[in-house]
Amino acid sequence: MIKKLTAEQRIELVHVSLMRSSEFALFAGLFMVGKTSVVDLPITARTNGRDAQYGREFVNGLSDKELAFLVLHENMHKAYRHLTTWKSLHDIDHNCANHACDYVINIQLVDLDPNEKLIAIPRLDGKVMGLLDPAYRGMDTRQVFDILRKKKKEKGGEEGEEGEDGGDEGGVGGKGKDRQDGDKSGHGGFDEHDWKEAVDGMTEEEKRELADDIDQALRQGGIYAGKVGGKMSREMAEMLTPKVNWREVLRRFIKTSLKDRDSPSWRKAHKNYLWQDIILPSIMGKRIKHLAVGLDTSGSIQGPILDAFLSELNKIIKDVNPDRVDVMYWDTEVAGHETYTGAKGDIVKRTNPVGGGGTDPDCVPVFMKENGIAPDALVILSDGHMHSEPANWVGGKYPVLWCIIGNDSYTPPRGQLVNVKE
Repeated sequence: MIKKLTAEQRIELVHVSLMRSSEFALFAGLFMVGKTSVVDLPITARTNGRDAQYGREFVNGLSDKELAFLVLHENMHKAYRHLTTWKSLHDIDHNCANHACDYVINIQLVDLDPNEKLIAIPRLDGKVMGLLDPAYRGMDTRQVFDILRKKKKEKGGEEGEEGEDGGDEGGVGGKGKDRQDGDKSGHGGFDEHDWKEAVDGMTEEEKRELADDIDQALRQGGIYAGKVGGKMSREMAEMLTPKVNWREVLRRFIKTSLKDRDSPSWRKAHKNYLWQDIILPSIMGKRIKHLAVGLDTSGSIQGPILDAFLSELNKIIKDVNPDRVDVMYWDTEVAGHETYTGAKGDIVKRTNPVGGGGTDPDCVPVFMKENGIAPDALVILSDGHMHSEPANWVGGKYPVLWCIIGNDSYTPPRGQLVNVKE
């Protein structure tokens, strides 16, 4: 007789399957931030922005795909730091704040897997349970909140209406007063948001540590997603767009990719999965020894900014000392290719930038494939103004960092993004 899996085991299996998929590998580290637990309470799911709780009865009533959607939904609340970032909206009208957060998340998840190959929004009697409306596609929480508030006022609703217990319940199985009907919104939200615990339940130091943990988890997940050929949505790319000095991001990207397997981090095999004889993927893997750099020389990337980038890159290479560095200068083709071994020389003084035509980043992976260049990490410097839509970036097994100058709207075809500003 086949033993039925417990709710805890099903959630662990969902974590593993999502980690193994290129579509959702970005979340690999995020699943390990905070505590995940199953409770015997009449709830669907809830989060305080760090920990996630799931109601056993609700989990048992979901299909595997629906459970995967629910797990991602809770973790996207973490990723976006909803319960701390938008506390001011909650103080104005907690119903609208709850629903705005859910609308933003659900449409993004549906768009990430429109054919429901891996995830499917939960349904009750064939009807969507979560708040879903394509009208909010591409909006952030504040934009959706303002629309919901306007609609509420037009209907004569009062600010901050609370559920029967004064809480913030928005899920099927809750008391229901925290639900809000919206266009194509289905039955309402299917989870609870513990705003009070998120704000008052952690010290300021714990909040800073949580923000750092989430940031690190997303960036390490982004590196892993790059290795397995994952493609991120625009919103995911923006979420990973660093708001710090580009030099720090470049250094962190390369040095993180160069770390040894023995470095202590969440990347070690997680004991909770050993019962399944599953060892979770090591995000950094073995020590990388081969770095590739692609420099756009179409005309706009030159002068002081190129010198500053090469100078910073040279410092990092001297510090980490990879065995080999490939430098490629490209426009519509790779016009120059230099290989450095040992990486102890001064690349800035030895390199010879060439090129100056159009801008077609596809020439870089094509050139690398034709010339047997299989790096452990690739860094691209460009202005992001392309003459064609990149098409040859799917399938690469190396993480990519796009350093983009003067184009805040650029979304890379694969990998992470940092805006370079002087």
